[in-house]
Amino acid sequence: MLKRSFFVGLLMSLLTFISISNIPTAALSSNSFPQTWQGTWSGTLYDRTVSGKSHTVPMKLRIKLISQDPIRYTWQITYGTGSEKQVRNYELVAKNQSTGHFAIDEKDGTVIDTWWLGEKLYSQFRVENLLLSTQCQLQDNQLRYELVVYQSLSELEPNSTEKSTFESYQLRSIQSATLAPVKD
Repeated sequence: MLKRSFFVGLLMSLLTFISISNIPTAALSSNSFPQTWQGTWSGTLYDRTVSGKSHTVPMKLRIKLISQDPIRYTWQITYGTGSEKQVRNYELVAKNQSTGHFAIDEKDGTVIDTWWLGEKLYSQFRVENLLLSTQCQLQDNQLRYELVVYQSLSELEPNSTEKSTFESYQLRSIQSATLAPVKD
């Protein structure tokens, strides 16, 4: 009985090791981010707030390799058209592709760390009392983008020196877009 338990345990350990070793890492992802995301993507950004307000705006995302060294890409976001047009000239920088660590450099001192995991690009950052969380995924030849904005409910008194170890957030708005490839 002891031999049988030993062999069953050994077999289970071997199967577990084989399954874990076959899990794709960020660098070996089948989506080959960011190479397969290069190009210009266009669609409509939907902005919805919890107060019931909503509006739409045309959106474009242009991703292009900056040099022959595939660690820097343009990450140009355009909102609106004509006189309402806003262009954001950012860069996507590969910090450590083997761990899926990238960054969006806004070229003004703001650098947002992003993480490639499970075929999605994630980021989360805080601006004053707002927590912003993003996801972007290439699926069926479309880039699906979502930005969720939360507002802190755990604000400290203005003169308080205590640091809160717990914060709760209220949903404030959700921006989402489905972008399709377009010719430059």
